[in-house]
Amino acid sequence: MRKADYLFNAFQGMTEVSGFENLSGITSAAQMFSSCSSLETIYATSFSNSGLSGSLMFNGCYKLVGGTDGFVPSSTSGATVCKIGTSGVLTDPNADARTWFWAHFYDDGEAVLTASSSSDPTRTLRASGRICAIGKYVGLGFTPWTGTAGPTHRQHLTSVTFAADMATFSYLNLIYLFYTCTNLASVSGLGNLRGVRSMRYTFSSCAFTTIDFRGFDPSHLTDLFYTFSGCSHLTTIYADSTWALPSSGISGSQCFYSCSTSLVGGNGTVWASNKTGYTYFRIDTASTPGYVTAA
Repeated sequence: MRKADYLFNAFQGMTEVSGFENLSGITSAAQMFSSCSSLETIYATSFSNSGLSGSLMFNGCYKLVGGTDGFVPSSTSGATVCKIGTSGVLTDPNADARTWFWAHFYDDGEAVLTASSSSDPTRTLRASGRICAIGKYVGLGFTPWTGTAGPTHRQHLTSVTFAADMATFSYLNLIYLFYTCTNLASVSGLGNLRGVRSMRYTFSSCAFTTIDFRGFDPSHLTDLFYTFSGCSHLTTIYADSTWALPSSGISGSQCFYSCSTSLVGGNGTVWASNKTGYTYFRIDTASTPGYVTAA
């Protein structure tokens, strides 16, 4: 086989591909996995993309995560990301660095994020699925509440709980996790999280008025890009009195973009449109104005 254009196109129920190394030598793979919206893993013990072309090769692969560093392809990714290693979508079955947690979305509007694949049998389950803990997701489509319409649409998510067993994960990315869940009014259990790196767009455009980070360790954070953007109802962010962001290795343009003057720090600092960077995600004091209240 030299050409593999459209080979798996629109295999929407496919979650895993094994033995991809047996396709080494293909020269064309345009839209090979396009619209494989459930695909999480492509296993290969080896693979060379030399001489391979493949426009839109992974278009619509919202859940596909590479096994080395959690890389997730974008809609325009081509053959260059079809590799094992950093920024590659392939996973060596003998060197899979990924871990997974589960999201159970119940009919009452609550989502429980947990290390357990088992949902609560006493509750009506709306949808369930696993999420890669190190996944560098690039948009919607990887959670149980991102259906395009109907009961799994993100507008039906009203509350979120991070279970105590989430503390078993030492490395977490929360990228796009609750992006534009515009009716999400309650978040609990953030203190159960360890080793969180990226919170890019995590709470963008949510509806909660307060959020509590007490017990949360911020020392591993690297990315707060647009984390609370559009949270126009947000008034108070609680954290431990010891809360401190890393002194280096962190970025976060527009962390508080398009919030509102309802957001006030514990020392009275009021949100302003020219003060939206990640540096304001700190305890509000006379010498260090911020939007966090020590509690």
